[in-house]
Amino acid sequence: MSTKKPPAAPASGFDAEVDAARKRLESALNQDEGFDDLAALQALAPILEEKISSRRLAFTLGEEDDEETQIAVIHVETDEELGFIFADEGEYVFESNHPDYFDDFVDDDAERFVERLYETLRADLPKYEVEHKR
Repeated sequence: MSTKKPPAAPASGFDAEVDAARKRLESALNQDEGFDDLAALQALAPILEEKISSRRLAFTLGEEDDEETQIAVIHVETDEELGFIFADEGEYVFESNHPDYFDDFVDDDAERFVERLYETLRADLPKYEVEHKR
């Protein structure tokens, strides 16, 4: 009696997403000029403005002292920087200035990154606003 191996499962779901992210990262790292962080943030800025259009928040593209370009997430009413976004080797990174309210995270896909930022801000901004009322 011979035993047959089950057919190989098609690449889907988690493994497919990891493979696609790996290919994007390898491509970004293999380019002669490397991953262009500034161009990535410039492409991300209009997506942020479109998907997270709010009277509460502003997104400003600027540079820090260490020459790293970033997008600041500003709470308009308090004029406080809630966090910042930067690009690094093919990934988008959100780092919070208020870790008690907003979690840091990383994603390699611009659209998915913005969706995650949207959900993070939508879920945690009410608590921030209640506790930082002027």
